[in-house]
Amino acid sequence: MQLVDIEIDIEAPPHLVFDLFTTAEGLTQWMAAEASVDLRPDGSWRWVHDDGNACSGSYELVDRPHRLAFTYGWERGPFADVEPGTTRVDVTFAPAGAGTRVHLTHTGLGAERTEQHAGGWTHFLGVLVANVPTLTLDQ
Repeated sequence: MQLVDIEIDIEAPPHLVFDLFTTAEGLTQWMAAEASVDLRPDGSWRWVHDDGNACSGSYELVDRPHRLAFTYGWERGPFADVEPGTTRVDVTFAPAGAGTRVHLTHTGLGAERTEQHAGGWTHFLGVLVANVPTLTLDQ
């Protein structure tokens, strides 16, 4: 199995970046058209992209604001062969100056799907980096 491995720096504190990854309000500001989150070990998550394709999984590790691990897969759409629960995403959030270094790995994908998911993660993390100064959470 292949590995997606991406590291980026975001100009926001770790607790904010973690919350942008783990709340419906946060996810819908940079990645999803709609999202639902039950943020606890074995809790489920689901997001739907603008094109209507949905992915989902369950949380394996929640250590706010340091680390997050969850299973991942597609309910429908062009990547539906990557079924929910069949791959794993692990994200760390480390202080880096005044911001956060995000390190994301996605494991369990075949060669073709690894390249496609690397492109997707790179795109959406780029959206997050570009827009984080304007993103807010009501907390």
